[in-house]
Amino acid sequence: MQPFIVIRNYRDDDELKCQELVRDYIMSFVKRSFYCFCFREITLQFIVITWAILFIFIGVPLHFCAMTIPGCIFFLFSGTYFSFYAKAVELMRTKPSQSLVAECYEPFIFRLKPREATYQIFLDESPYEQSYLNKFRKKRIAEPMLNLVSKKCVANGCSSLECTISEWQEEERDFYDNMGFVTRQIYHKQIIGSSLTVMKTLLTYDIHANERSEHSKLETIK
Repeated sequence: MQPFIVIRNYRDDDELKCQELVRDYIMSFVKRSFYCFCFREITLQFIVITWAILFIFIGVPLHFCAMTIPGCIFFLFSGTYFSFYAKAVELMRTKPSQSLVAECYEPFIFRLKPREATYQIFLDESPYEQSYLNKFRKKRIAEPMLNLVSKKCVANGCSSLECTISEWQEEERDFYDNMGFVTRQIYHKQIIGSSLTVMKTLLTYDIHANERSEHSKLETIK
């Protein structure tokens, strides 16, 4: 059975699944963000200041002050987790004016990687009956959807697409690079003044330039 992809408009019954997808995506960066923050200078400063307050002003014995290290790390993890959770809840409640849903149907026993397999792409709905669809497992994908969004943007007169990724989203960065996005700006977003910042990268996809590139490739093949 050949796997296939269905790209369709967002429906009301997709709300729960899309909310779960947004939540899981945002929360997947908690551990990487926590490890990144552990080695920031502000974390060491926070531990030293807490240690000094307990020892100098409260009179806690020095060997008990060492307990501040796991305590500060636990506080850092809790703060990171709940910050991402709050952001996930915020995005889950956001309802965009227009959305697309991409579903990938693959057999339950499927050993090929996505780049090694050939997919049929259908718009709006699948031509197969439900009994046949039950033989597949679903998997959301991004590349066919991005291609369709680009075509819709051209039809609506848009010239480019933009996205912003954080410093710990290296896997996503590789995907956007392969799709033809280029770096437009790198900046630091302040979280706690200048002591705690997150590096952000603004990526731009020139729709018309990439279309011309695809046409030239097709002409070369012919």
